[in-house]
Amino acid sequence: MRRRARLLLAPAAFALVMSACVVPPPTAPAQLADRQTDPVVLTGAQVPALANVPVGDVVAFRHAGGKWVQFPVQVDERKTVELNTVYDKPANTSNPVNVNVYADPGTWTGAGNGVLGPADEIAFMAADAGGAAPAGAEPSGVVHASGVRLKVTDPRNAHVAYTYLFRRSGTSLDPSAGRRYVQYDFVLTSGAYKTTYERDVGPNPESSKVTTSFYTRTFHDRWLEDGLTISASGANGADILDRHKELLGPGSCGRSEDTFDGAEGAFIANINGPVRAIRSYVGANSGPYTERTQIFYAQREDSITDLRVHSVPGPVDFFDYSDAAESMQYSNDHNLTPVPIDGSPDTVQAAAPSWEKVDGPQGALTHVWSLATNVSPAPSTRLYYEDNAVNPITQCTGDAKALGSSGFWINGTLPNTDPHLGPASNLRGTRTMFYETPGRSRSDAQRHADQVAVPLVATVG
Repeated sequence: MRRRARLLLAPAAFALVMSACVVPPPTAPAQLADRQTDPVVLTGAQVPALANVPVGDVVAFRHAGGKWVQFPVQVDERKTVELNTVYDKPANTSNPVNVNVYADPGTWTGAGNGVLGPADEIAFMAADAGGAAPAGAEPSGVVHASGVRLKVTDPRNAHVAYTYLFRRSGTSLDPSAGRRYVQYDFVLTSGAYKTTYERDVGPNPESSKVTTSFYTRTFHDRWLEDGLTISASGANGADILDRHKELLGPGSCGRSEDTFDGAEGAFIANINGPVRAIRSYVGANSGPYTERTQIFYAQREDSITDLRVHSVPGPVDFFDYSDAAESMQYSNDHNLTPVPIDGSPDTVQAAAPSWEKVDGPQGALTHVWSLATNVSPAPSTRLYYEDNAVNPITQCTGDAKALGSSGFWINGTLPNTDPHLGPASNLRGTRTMFYETPGRSRSDAQRHADQVAVPLVATVG
């Protein structure tokens, strides 16, 4: 297919590139003090009293100090699509693969129906919870008797806090409560997504950015992540990331994040909300339906990858750090004594980590890993780690050094995971990252692993 000429127009003509002012969430209530970074996410099915309410009419409050305090809440619509439709192609009717994804009118996924449905997600921060309100009390600006009390429980210790959802009356209340915890600027070099994005072949350069009070992330194509700055208190503001890399084995350059971007691909959704930003896309060479969804909160990032491809050698997903990361220390749950990121080789245990941490004056970054699959027998997994600035394994992308290169490696051949090709296994990998001030301990990293393993639970009371 002949490629369209790119429009050489300023990206500002198509997107707001000036980040709105972001603020941190408040200090969490004492009963949820160690859940400061965590969201609470529930579905529309959990709040039937608000079924079919326009999504923009859902507002949230806590009760504290004898008064109502509004806080940001976000409703993200979800819909079931056949994956071909996100490429603006006819749905596959002979062997359809229908998945539930985030709706977005700005992509070929399309908009939701505008009202709260059972699969839609309601998100807010645990830090915005409070105490129980007096029976029958309700804030001004809401529809009378529309309130839903949510009991937010930490299953690890049975600690409880409360939040309240209402349907607003009129438009005097903004669901954001006038605050924003995250800002996502999706900026294509070519222009507007639907009219300029090359879905059949790339690359599709971007200058996209996610900004919060705790970190900044930059993206220059679908899979091209090459900037990470921790801005938590005490961090020095250095950009510590060379590349977030994707290979089918260390040093195997036939497939990489660059070849993914050079092949067919599309965005499912780009959502910029007050509580979280969502970046979701498909397309990884001969896995055109391989899907990654990144969800960004004020101090936490969840990256979920659903592999859908023919049988392949096991992938390795890792961060390669930049020169600015030198002097940081690397550790994980099998290597509790940190090793320096300095370009000199280290000996580390190869067992697959449940958490990894890099820490230094640049800030602290903790990665928590999980793998969900029905592949049988279970795939072999291990740590990938290399710190070698002089004679590293072949660097397929990014700079010529391996600086604290570390991540999760499935070091064996995987069976087919693409249902379009016939009987398929499932494999989902999740990387959750926490951005913090320098000087975090191993117990902090383990606490984050526990938070991911045992999420907060919201129930209607």
